[in-house]
Amino acid sequence: MAVWKLYPILRYAVTAAAQNVTGLTIVINNSLARQLFSGSLVVLVLAWAYSISSDVTIQNTLSYSFRNIGVVPVPPEHAGRDAGFSGMLQGRSVWVFDDTFLPRPASDGLQWRSSSWSWTKDTSSEDGIGPFHHALDEEGLAIQLLPHTSKEAAFNIAHVCGGREWGTQGCGSRLTPWPHSIVVDHGGQKGVIYYNNMQIGPGGQWDFRVISGSVATWSDPELPAERVEPPLFSDEEPDWGSAAVLVDKDIYVYACEFNGKSKPCLLARVPFHSATEKQHYRYWAGKGEWSKDWRDAIPIFEGGSIFSVHYNAYLKKFLAFYMPGLTNEIVFRTTDLPQGPWSDPYNVGKGLPASENWDYALNAHPEFSRENGRIEILSYIRPVGFLRQDTQLIELRFD
Repeated sequence: MAVWKLYPILRYAVTAAAQNVTGLTIVINNSLARQLFSGSLVVLVLAWAYSISSDVTIQNTLSYSFRNIGVVPVPPEHAGRDAGFSGMLQGRSVWVFDDTFLPRPASDGLQWRSSSWSWTKDTSSEDGIGPFHHALDEEGLAIQLLPHTSKEAAFNIAHVCGGREWGTQGCGSRLTPWPHSIVVDHGGQKGVIYYNNMQIGPGGQWDFRVISGSVATWSDPELPAERVEPPLFSDEEPDWGSAAVLVDKDIYVYACEFNGKSKPCLLARVPFHSATEKQHYRYWAGKGEWSKDWRDAIPIFEGGSIFSVHYNAYLKKFLAFYMPGLTNEIVFRTTDLPQGPWSDPYNVGKGLPASENWDYALNAHPEFSRENGRIEILSYIRPVGFLRQDTQLIELRFD
């Protein structure tokens, strides 16, 4: 490939920079082209272009492949559960799930849990994931990870259907917390779980709304977490916890809510040891500014309501894995900083077909990665029947 053939690419990069075009990405596929781009003249030209606009980035294409490697087992007799965030707490990979459906009513009269958890001490993924230990009571039923308040418990018991049709006199309605992302300190001693307080029903499984949000602290994976109530975040605020990542001493926590057309993601930051104190949160307002007011937060990319962000040492990038709404697509983005700028999405492939609607809740589990992050382990939720889900596992390889 002659040098002169690269001139249009260079001219476009320089022109875009001069016109302050944001988010420009130059993708270099040809190996000879990559060599030419490493030449001093090109480096000088692109350095000059970058000096005009910091939004100009150069990005090599990534080569990758993936394969399905099984499922995370549900507790015996249980029908299914969803979400599936994880983190290393007290030497165990703990997995946090949302709605979990019990085979029979528990001692508290409920036949569901809005939060449950499992764990494994085996983080070698070469021979699969697990075995898993499930947090169960003496009757073999899942334990609530985020315990209900007395008000919530009374409301839920009062609205047990007991054979009545869902919605009759409000039966099936719930007040309950849904857990989202978990962040564990660098020593693996303490976890912070973001969650939404939900009002569900009586109009069916899709009749729900967020009424507030907060965090829970967790230090013993054999016991439930401790919620921070009254909640930190009001119903007016974004639903913080779609994803979260610990960078140095700070938690970077994302909120991606459906606005009728897309799911723009906002970003907040807080010191790990101040995560339970609202006054310490700061919100990414762009142009290098962190605001004290969440209303100043600006979208940084289009994501998913449940996803993950972590640093990949092999790529030397942060990765965000998610499934766009209403699709089975498995995608990720990359960036140098949690606030971006983020790359355009890379499309890895598709999850297995769901029995109804779509797959969702794609998460990475970096504690199982191999070869310094060249091999990643992901999970997603696949509906396989009414109120039944599988937690599917994927192995993603960067070539």
